[in-house]
Amino acid sequence: MKITKHKKTRKYMSFYINNFGFREPLLVLIDGSFCNAAYKVRLQIEEQLKKYFQCEVKPIVTACIITETDNLGPAFISISQLLKKFLVHRCGHEKQPLDGAACIKAMTKTCHYIVATQDRALQQWVRDSPGIPLFYLHNGSVPTLVQPSEAHRQAATDGQKNRIGIRELDQSTIQKLKAKEGITAPDTNVRKKPKKPKNPNPLSCKKSKKKKNATNGKSEPAANDDSGKVKKKSRKRIKLPKHVIEHLKSSNGLQNKESK
Repeated sequence: MKITKHKKTRKYMSFYINNFGFREPLLVLIDGSFCNAAYKVRLQIEEQLKKYFQCEVKPIVTACIITETDNLGPAFISISQLLKKFLVHRCGHEKQPLDGAACIKAMTKTCHYIVATQDRALQQWVRDSPGIPLFYLHNGSVPTLVQPSEAHRQAATDGQKNRIGIRELDQSTIQKLKAKEGITAPDTNVRKKPKKPKNPNPLSCKKSKKKKNATNGKSEPAANDDSGKVKKKSRKRIKLPKHVIEHLKSSNGLQNKESK
């Protein structure tokens, strides 16, 4: 068997294991049509199932399936004997046996089974019923696990949402506990007060320039003292050396004599 088939089989079965609770050993529910097809090609059913799924597998049948095969006549005695070799699960229809398809539909409601059948009508029902893997012999000889249908994928998505979300019962219980403890949910209809504009950061503002008088064009004084008088700027006096002062005095005396 090719490696790609094993990869697909593991991928499909992991989908059913993760979403619908399948566990090992896998239970394969076999009907008379599948057993008849396997008998024609001399397929060892239990051996091939273990090779295909690469895990512990248990092929099972029901009393209804065996009874249906017995009623088909002497031509199917060998098929009936082959079915009786597998594990027979109680289906609850022993007193009033059903046909094989009806029995399988009833069995899949209570337990996780992989349905192995060649019946086209039953195959379509399995494809439309979420959580039931379909197994058959492609072209009457190649074991094949069918890819999960759209109905199966949608059911898996809905199941994940239900597991993640809060159930109605849990929601009502939470509300009762909140009411008991006096915890109320915040009122979303209350309007929030608009925020007032804040003053600018003084460190980020530029210093204001001195305003000029419109009349004389002179700049206004920077600061006043407590009495309201304008403070005058003090001049910085320059101290001259003595020899410079004497030279200036002597030069001034000469100028005065010449003027006389």
